[in-house]
Amino acid sequence: MRYEAFTDSRDLLDEPSALRERMQEEGYLFISSLVPADAAGEVYDAIMRICREEGWADQNNLALGEPRLEGHEGWWEVYDRVQCLEEFHALAHHPNIIRVIEAIVQEPVLVHPRNIARITFPATTHYTTPPHQDYPLIQGTPETYTVWIPLCDCPIELGGLAVLPGSHRMGLLPVHAASGPGGLSVDTSRWGDRWRAQHMRAGDALIFHSYTVHRALVNVSQRRLRVSVDYRYQGVSQPIVEDSLRPHYERLSWEQVYRGWKRKDIQYYWQKFALNVVPRNFEIMRPEEYRQP
Repeated sequence: MRYEAFTDSRDLLDEPSALRERMQEEGYLFISSLVPADAAGEVYDAIMRICREEGWADQNNLALGEPRLEGHEGWWEVYDRVQCLEEFHALAHHPNIIRVIEAIVQEPVLVHPRNIARITFPATTHYTTPPHQDYPLIQGTPETYTVWIPLCDCPIELGGLAVLPGSHRMGLLPVHAASGPGGLSVDTSRWGDRWRAQHMRAGDALIFHSYTVHRALVNVSQRRLRVSVDYRYQGVSQPIVEDSLRPHYERLSWEQVYRGWKRKDIQYYWQKFALNVVPRNFEIMRPEEYRQP
């Protein structure tokens, strides 16, 4: 499939109102080189060092063995260690990202501590993240924004991200069960082939609203791993569900994650805010096919 490229909003970085208007219209912002490539590369190197030590990759960072699937047996040996990386969590607080989110939400920014790393093997078509909206999974406020950053150069064949511009204006869509991370999908037939995607470089950022429909592309490379991060942000006055304040997958405590860290300013930082913590609504996560008539 051929994709239309993203609209690059880098020229709007000094125009907060223009950034906000484009987000309101398109539901996403693509900003090339939002964070320096060496900052993204530092996190990539740390993650790949773990992958090599655990036998997921060779000395050239090429995949070894059978594909590992997120959340399945054989995944945790690497992912638990990644969750403890200080540089992985620190990148979420990069001032370049915060400045863009502040322009959108127009108030102090809450960086979600639940940060997600994606390590995508080739030959995993059946487990590629399907089209979905983030809100049923994140909840809290719809005005939550995901920032997706590839930590290595990410051509289309490596399996980047695709978005449907303007899809956020449809509101919350019914969900259906699907394979892949998150386990939920939405019907995208009304949009036809309007998906946008392109080659991305390390440090480029794709920022989108929690209602914007997006999906991963299949990693069709021979042996390369696609390594990326998902960071989430919102205004501090907006509601947030309690589990968004816990480590991803909740296998570790924050005490375990923070062990040996040097920086104190990015530990328990959300506790300084009087947050509006709300319960999770499990009903909106229930696939249509499983609901009672």
